[in-house]
Amino acid sequence: MTEAGDNGPRISVVMATYNGAAHIREQLDSLAAQTCLPAELVVTDDGSTDATLDIVADFARTAPFPVQVHRNAQRLGYKGNFMHAVSLSSGDLISFCDQDDFWKSNNLERVRQAFMNDPDVMMVFHNAHLVNERRMPISPFYATSPVPPVSRPLTLQPWCFSYGFMQTFRADLKPSAALWGRMGDHYNPGKEMGHDLFFFLVASGVGTIVYLDDELTEYRLHGGNTVGSGKRTRPTFVDRWRYRLEDRADTYRYLARMTVQDSNMFADLARTPSWSETMRNRARVAAEAWRGLEPLYALRAEICSGSSLPRRIAAFVRLVREGGYSERSFWTFGNRAMYKDLVLGVLLAPLVRRFGRESSRTDRACRRGHAHHGVPMSQAASVQAVAA
Repeated sequence: MTEAGDNGPRISVVMATYNGAAHIREQLDSLAAQTCLPAELVVTDDGSTDATLDIVADFARTAPFPVQVHRNAQRLGYKGNFMHAVSLSSGDLISFCDQDDFWKSNNLERVRQAFMNDPDVMMVFHNAHLVNERRMPISPFYATSPVPPVSRPLTLQPWCFSYGFMQTFRADLKPSAALWGRMGDHYNPGKEMGHDLFFFLVASGVGTIVYLDDELTEYRLHGGNTVGSGKRTRPTFVDRWRYRLEDRADTYRYLARMTVQDSNMFADLARTPSWSETMRNRARVAAEAWRGLEPLYALRAEICSGSSLPRRIAAFVRLVREGGYSERSFWTFGNRAMYKDLVLGVLLAPLVRRFGRESSRTDRACRRGHAHHGVPMSQAASVQAVAA
C-alpha cells in the first residue's frame, strides 16, 4: 500500500455529506483500504442532523491519511457542497466521492496511473456497478462504453458528461470553479449546472479525457439517493424510435442558448492568468467551437417548429448549406439526422409537435465531424466550420 504522494501526484478525495449515517462508514472503510491511499480526505457537511459527523470523526482518529471536516455555515445543496469541498482541497488530483457508495480497493491506483501516463489528461472517469442497499449486484452502470478510451480536446459529443462519483480531475482545472455559479444546467432549465457536468465540460474543452471500463465503484441505490439511476441496459428498438419521435423544437432552442453560455465561459477561461498559454489557447478554440453551434441549433429548432412549411424548408436548406449534416464540418448532426429532419421536421413537424412525446434536454446526434478528428488544436481555430 502506498500514499498518492510517494511516486506520483497527490490525490484529494472530496466528500460532500448530508445525513449519510446509514452507509458512510462502509464508504470510509473502502477509502482506507485503497492500494494507493489518498493524500487527504476533505469532508464538507451540509447540516446533517443524524450521526454522520460522529462517524466521520471516529474514522478520522484511525484513518491512514489526514481527514479534514468542515461544517457549512448554511445549506449549499449537494452541487454547491461538492464545489466547496473542491475549493478546500490541496492535492494534484481531485476525486469526487459520494457518501453512500463503496470503492473497489484499486480505484485510486488505476485512476492515478491514467494521469501519470499522459500529462495532457485532465480528467479520468470509470465504469461502476449498480448495487442495492445491501450491496447486492444489479447491473453495470454503463452497459456499453459511453466514449472512447482516450478523447482529445473537443472530440467528444458536446452534451456528453459523466457522474461525479466516477470522476477524478487535475487541480489545474480548479480556477474555472469561479465561473460555476453563473452556469445553467444543460438538462434542467432554471437549475444550476452540476458540479460534475461543469468539470467534465471544462476538461473536454482544454484537455484529454480518459475512460476506464473497469467497474471501480459500487453505486448504491436506495430510497435516499440525491441522484439515482435504475438498471442500465442497452437501448431497445422501441427506445430508439421513441427518441426519434420526440417533439424536439424546444430542446433545440434551449441547447442553442446553452451553446452561448458555454462559449462565453470558455472565452473567459482563455483569460485565466494561472493557466499555461497552451490551456488558454485551447479555451479560445473551445469558445469558437461552442459559438459555432448556436446558429446550427437555432436552424434545427426552426425545422422542427410549428412554423410555416416555407420557413421550415428555408431553415433546412440553410442548415445543409452551412454543413450542419456534413462530416467535413467541425460539428455535425450527421446524415441520419438530415433524413430525420427532412421527414419529421420539414414534412411532419406540425404532427410531431401535436402528438410527439415531450423531449429530454439533450441531443445524441451532434458530434465532431470525422474530417476534423485529427486536426491539431493549434490549427482548429482556423477550421471554417467552427464559425459556421
